[in-house]
Amino acid sequence: MVDLHCHILPNVDDGSFSMEETIKTLKQAANAGFDIVCFTPHYAEPQYIQNKKQNQEVLEQVREELAREEIRMKLFLGNEVFLQDKMPELLENGVISSLADTQYILLELPMYQELPEEIVQKMIASLQKKGLKVVVAHPERYVYIQRNTNKLPEYFGENIIFQSNYASIIGGYGKEAQKTIKKLLKEKKIHYFATDTHHINNGIYENMQLILKKMSKMVDERYLEILTQTNPRAIIKNEEIEENL
Repeated sequence: MVDLHCHILPNVDDGSFSMEETIKTLKQAANAGFDIVCFTPHYAEPQYIQNKKQNQEVLEQVREELAREEIRMKLFLGNEVFLQDKMPELLENGVISSLADTQYILLELPMYQELPEEIVQKMIASLQKKGLKVVVAHPERYVYIQRNTNKLPEYFGENIIFQSNYASIIGGYGKEAQKTIKKLLKEKKIHYFATDTHHINNGIYENMQLILKKMSKMVDERYLEILTQTNPRAIIKNEEIEENL
């Protein structure tokens, strides 16, 4: 499996606090069946502003530690970028990262504040004009989507990819997010899942079998394969995802 959203690069954001925690968490990921992990530290000014070069240096340290532990896993770098108007410039200047240097870029929006639709679409369009494919992280967690799932995809504009969190399936972000993800899956509005793991005690990797079992009861076999395997692997290869859900 491929995890395209996690915060376990050590000491760069609100995720892993140490190399030891990172390695332990990656062992959990490997045991859960993940063979590819793309670290996506927050980029959100002014709090989280570590740039691509700095993150890459930490990534190389993690790769070295993983090799010493003889854990076979491919590691990549990206960002979860908080929506802002300078995103194209930040990408061009090597400040932020797309997912594994592909055409896909992961964005986060305010959880509780519903920005004007025209502002959101303008910022997203600025990336699309550069040839990027925009992935919106965990829409089931945004309260304005919880109130009205019909906002997907109209609120964000055209050709948007939606990534949900595995923990939402088992209520990891509360009942409203859990209820919303069930509805979004029924409507086939989600394109793939990732863990959004922050810390070893989150227990997401340890609960993957339970999560996948519950998902198999919500969606058909083909859609489950797309959500968990087909689309994440297409993204890491910089290929077109399956959008015929």
